[in-house]
Amino acid sequence: MVDALAKTGPAAADQAAWAAAAASLSVLYSDTPGFTAWLQDLRALVDDAIQRRPPDLKRWDAASPPQGWWRKGSTVGYSTYVDRFGGTLRGVEARLDYLTDLGVTYLHLLPFMKPRAGESDGGYAVADFEDVNPALGDLADLRALLGAAREKGVQVVADLVCNHVADDHRWARAAREGDPDARAFFHVVESPAEVADWESALQDVFPDSAPGNFTWSDDLKAFVLTSFYPYQWDLNYANPQVFTAMTSALLNLANLGLGGFRLDSTGFLWKRRGTACRNLPEVHHVLAAWRAILDMVAPGVVLKAEAIDRLEEVLPYFGADARPECDLAYANGVMAGAWTALALGDAEPVRRMIAAGAVRPAHGAWVNYVRCHDDVIFSGLSPHVDRARQAQAATALTRSAADTFGTGEIFQVFDGVPSINGMAASLTGADDVDDPLGAARLLLLYGVCFALDGAPIIFMGDEIALGNDESFRTDPARATEGRWLGRPAMDWAIAEAARAGRDSRATRIRAAFQRYATLRARHAAFDDLTPVRLLPGQPAAVLVFERGAGADRLVVAANFGAAPATAHHGLETWSDLLSGEGGQGPASLEPYAVRWLEAGR
Repeated sequence: MVDALAKTGPAAADQAAWAAAAASLSVLYSDTPGFTAWLQDLRALVDDAIQRRPPDLKRWDAASPPQGWWRKGSTVGYSTYVDRFGGTLRGVEARLDYLTDLGVTYLHLLPFMKPRAGESDGGYAVADFEDVNPALGDLADLRALLGAAREKGVQVVADLVCNHVADDHRWARAAREGDPDARAFFHVVESPAEVADWESALQDVFPDSAPGNFTWSDDLKAFVLTSFYPYQWDLNYANPQVFTAMTSALLNLANLGLGGFRLDSTGFLWKRRGTACRNLPEVHHVLAAWRAILDMVAPGVVLKAEAIDRLEEVLPYFGADARPECDLAYANGVMAGAWTALALGDAEPVRRMIAAGAVRPAHGAWVNYVRCHDDVIFSGLSPHVDRARQAQAATALTRSAADTFGTGEIFQVFDGVPSINGMAASLTGADDVDDPLGAARLLLLYGVCFALDGAPIIFMGDEIALGNDESFRTDPARATEGRWLGRPAMDWAIAEAARAGRDSRATRIRAAFQRYATLRARHAAFDDLTPVRLLPGQPAAVLVFERGAGADRLVVAANFGAAPATAHHGLETWSDLLSGEGGQGPASLEPYAVRWLEAGR
């Protein structure tokens, strides 16, 4: 049956992609009554999206490098909320030159679709996938931003909030009004005993601010599965109509001109009673089908997995080279490992995570980052780093610790290990003018981040050492959500002063970010996406790895300790591309220093 359906279609290339999609969908839904007719209707939806894709986007698809625009060594990302960065979509468009001057080639905008009225989890409670948050602009403004960004060589990536919708989304409204088809879009449980049975295997995502996984609905006279906040209703992907509806949303947004999607809460998509409802095998068939369908409609568009979990749970989201799923995935293990190394003055945690992540398939790559809009979750380091060290590192980066350089705050605790909130500058001391090593710590983390295989991404404001936003505590709309500590509004006075060279500290930090980006674009080692190779035999605080080969070999040495150290790199003579210094034999490293070394010339 699948083979017969796969043979329909206007192009041979589409046939192969459709065969891949149909194979995954058959695993999920072939036992569903009416499967064949449903699959034919889905194919009609896909063909319609192909026909509707604008000619300029089809030309962009054709011109994109094989396996994705992100494979270029010059790729540098930047992540921000629209309102915190530019106020509106038009405001972001007006700031594109700021980004390109920094070296940014892809811009990840956090949720900007129409959110629910009132509290919306920072936009992650979507009320309409077909409209923009009116506070930020409209669809015309979005199209204008996407077109202007493409002209400047910047791809815009958006969040597809695919696990849940707002409780005022039209699907949820219809369910509350008694529509049985809409009710089937959600996980509805009618008895407290059944809720208790589900809950026995589930873990709370927000145990402090939103305990429990079900919410009572007076309209439904039943409980609804709400893994995150009570106003976010989890979608039921066991219903094939949910897959159709979300595929339609995905393709419509892709045809506006987006360059990719961050698939929010990827691991939660499929639910099965009696399990933790995370990272179930069916999720991977959903993702493989979406990747194959995008290959038909918008092959230049990339998928980025947001699976913040243990590394062994994250790696499968790439899929296999023969059946790809996501092109990119967040390297949360390396990120948390680097923070642990910095907090403890011991590079072993980050070494272990780099080594463990090197087994990814060749078609995919890591998104390397230092901070993002969420908390730093250390428990994902298990089993590579023991829980005691995870907890020690997390606590050491908070203002409650003695003799700390960090001013983070504990958000919540998983398995005895805290996660923490805070901007990178505040966690490193870079926002403290009285800390002489704060800027070095920040640049150490980003110097490693930019040098790893994959695509580095900057969180808004890190390039000027923007610190925590304490004002959230007095804002009723934000005060109950501690993650707003690390979501400040951009300080354009400092940003423009740094850009113009009028703020010595911010200028120096921004210039280092520009240097990292420029070297990525120019040095051939960064076009080689094979995993970096760790060089053993280093002092405890020192991380050394290499990438490239021969004349293009690059060695990165980083000191995570507060005392000077020496890096053993195997180069007879060397030049440091960051400082311009050169030498012979082992390279000296000041506290929290990073060097990018090549053979002396």
